[in-house]
Amino acid sequence: MFPRKLNKQNKIKRLLLKLLNVYAYSKETLNIENPNYKNQNGNLVKFNDKSFKFTKGYLDLTRKINNLDIFFRYAPSVNLWNSTKRWKRIIPNIDKETLISVCLNSLKNSILKFLEKNKLEICLHLISDNSNSEFDNKILKLLNNNKFNIKQYKSKLEGNRGSYLECCDNAEISNDLIFFIEDDYLFEKNCIEEMILTYSRISTLIKDDIVLCPTDYPFFYDSLYDTNLFIGNDFKWRTVGETLLTYMFSKKILRNYKKNIRLVGEINNEPFEKPLHQIYKEIKCLAPINSLSYHISRSVPDDTNNWTSLWNINYKEYKKFINRL
Repeated sequence: MFPRKLNKQNKIKRLLLKLLNVYAYSKETLNIENPNYKNQNGNLVKFNDKSFKFTKGYLDLTRKINNLDIFFRYAPSVNLWNSTKRWKRIIPNIDKETLISVCLNSLKNSILKFLEKNKLEICLHLISDNSNSEFDNKILKLLNNNKFNIKQYKSKLEGNRGSYLECCDNAEISNDLIFFIEDDYLFEKNCIEEMILTYSRISTLIKDDIVLCPTDYPFFYDSLYDTNLFIGNDFKWRTVGETLLTYMFSKKILRNYKKNIRLVGEINNEPFEKPLHQIYKEIKCLAPINSLSYHISRSVPDDTNNWTSLWNINYKEYKKFINRL
């Protein structure tokens, strides 16, 4: 048996709660006053304050999240990377503008879900690569809201490396969390919430900043990682040694590893993201077990069918938006 430390409880208070048939958490500590394990109400979290897990008790969150800058780079006229034929995806008969719009709609929904219950300054930076003003204006209308800020930029250099370096340049203005996103990722509605709350929780536990990847890539299951498992907000997360170019990190990591982060776009690498993988040998990079985001590329993005229903929901919302224009 593992040794267990039990919290002492006020017997009179506990008896009173039992007589009144009240099962609740202490308002200040989130401790269970009178636990009913047959009717658990789930885990709780107070953003930038405490998190509570039935299995672990409560944790004071010392890693506060001050703001989030999201850098979404998109190229509506560019074919599938490294494809010798006509542009193609796992979803047939759609054009690149539709793909970008549907993915952006899912990202918007995810940001707004987090902001329903939490206050945080969030800015979505749109980095266009060889786009056109008509499409740029269309996605601005699609994203229009009064909950988070939106800024637009044009990449100074065309191509995948150029737009990536544009993200790196503009990330210098960030104060805390930075989220680089490619234009073909579809987001679950709870993605932003899970990532922000998990970043705070795990960084508090290990007393260091981390990198988070929102996708449980199929290729993770073909690699022998010396991995660790962590409890996030609602998901379990494991350490991984490689990602693609959609990942969340901090301004501190940008300062300390700027050279490697920029090398992705400054030189030819094999694989493309190799300089990031060198960082992950020193800084823990974690991915969720079951995806929070799906890479809509030439292959099936996940071992489940969750992504198809998520695509259909966001595609229908996008078509309604188009019909209103």
